Amino acid sequence: MKTLLYFVRHGQSLGNKNRVFLGHTDLDLTDLGREQANRTAEALSRIKFDAIYSSDLIRAYNTALPHALMRGLEIKTDKRLRELYCGEWEGLTVDELIERYGEMYTVEWVKSFGCFVMPGGEGTAEGAERVYECAMDIARANPGGTVLCAIHAAVLRAFYAKISGIDPSEIYDKLPYPSNASYSVVEFDGEKLVPVSYSNDDHLAELFTTWND
Repeated sequence: MKTLLYFVRHGQSLGNKNRVFLGHTDLDLTDLGREQANRTAEALSRIKFDAIYSSDLIRAYNTALPHALMRGLEIKTDKRLRELYCGEWEGLTVDELIERYGEMYTVEWVKSFGCFVMPGGEGTAEGAERVYECAMDIARANPGGTVLCAIHAAVLRAFYAKISGIDPSEIYDKLPYPSNASYSVVEFDGEKLVPVSYSNDDHLAELFTTWND
């Protein structure tokens, strides 16, 4: 039996608005982020979700919340859906990162995204692997079902590249960040995860935000 997984990136967070690397830092959505989450819930209102999962971080949980309230479902949290742990970069703004780390940020992080390891933190490939393992567990626990998973930008980008067969060194050129509150669809065919569509955001046209780290 085939299982469909809808991965919804959280709406605009306070970190996104202020261009801050949150990682595991637990800050909420902005008012715009809540509106984006509501719009995505409306766009997917005809989908019969059998279960809803989320990162345990509040910006993802509150993105999943309107979907759960609409259907009377509980949200199951899983730490494996968290954003990359940013180590020394947690809580720093983009300007601070450029000042302190220079080309490590502007070149290595941006252009070598798929191979990057956060100073004192987590590697992109490591994040992709934990999301992959989580997705496999969720799919196997919901055979034949349709499941929503609220997640974060960097790990979703890395995970989707992994299941799409994109080499980590080519992610920068081939796969952009998913936009806030967009949804990406993955199918589990009983053996493997198959990419279906990525960063669907037409329903958010007038609410689109551009900073995705």
